[in-house]
This record gives sequence, C-alpha cells and structure tokens, in this order.
Amino acid sequence: MLQKPNSAYFHIPFCSHICYYCDFAKVLMTGQPIDAYIESLIEEFQSFEIEKLRTIYIGGGTPSVLSAQQLERLLTAIAEQLDLEVFTVEANPGDLSDEVIKVLADSAVNRISLGVQTFNNALLKKIGRTHTEVQVYDSVERLKKAGFENITIDLILSLIHISEHTRHS
Repeated sequence: MLQKPNSAYFHIPFCSHICYYCDFAKVLMTGQPIDAYIESLIEEFQSFEIEKLRTIYIGGGTPSVLSAQQLERLLTAIAEQLDLEVFTVEANPGDLSDEVIKVLADSAVNRISLGVQTFNNALLKKIGRTHTEVQVYDSVERLKKAGFENITIDLILSLIHISEHTRHS
C-alpha cells in the first residue's frame, strides 16, 4: 500500500545568476518558461490529491527570483486546503523585493530561509554571490517588519578556511 507523504519539497531551478559553488539543478531565468514550469508543478502536486502535509519547503535555485504574481500563484495553489506546521521558502537577500515579501507575508508561509552563505563581502564576491552583508541585515529587518518570526540563514561551513587555503596554494 502506498503511503501519502508528510512533507514535500518544490524545486525552483531559476536563478538571476549562477553562483560559482552551486551544484544544484539550476538555469539562468532569462528566456525560461517559468509560468509553464509553475503550472506543471501545481498540476503534478494536485494530481496526488494530498490533503495533509506537515511541512513544505520551496527551494532552488532561487524561489525569490520569481515575480510576485508567479510566487503568489504557486503558494496559493499548493497551500490551499492544507494544514501545515512549517511552510518554508528559500530567498536570497539580494532578490527580496517588497512585493515578494508582501506575497510571502500574505500567504501560509511561516518560515524564510535566507541564503546568506557568509557575512564577508569579499568572500561573497569570490563565490559569485550578488548580495552584500548590509542587504542581509536589511532583508531580515524587512521580513521581521512583515511579521516573520521564523527566519533562518544558510552559511557555508569553513568558507574562510577554503578561501585561505586557495590563497596559499
């Protein structure tokens, strides 16, 4: 007998730029059929007729590069009629527009995971990130102001050591 899942991960493979270290499935968003991809994700999810999930995680790529309308369509379609404990969306500090934050705040999303990687601006540049340390703090403040209390950050462990090792090699 097939058991229904209690968690789901939705992958958004689109990025505004490609970071040097990233091994995830991703494509530059320019010219991509993003709307068709979102509709296909929704269709596939709805085909399973899942009525209860404990957690949903939307990652990538970069979900925060979606337009506010695209993100709203996805969030509304996958969260309707679900009683979720944790609904997480990944975001990059440099991609969080006020419109996207409003969509997130008006949805069932209750946790934001920021792809910070490091607070060192030189290292951010070296690994191909486009945000700055200041944008991290600004993003956290704007998310708090929008009502988010559960904000996590991703950091790359030993990034400084790797950077120092490559400098001395």
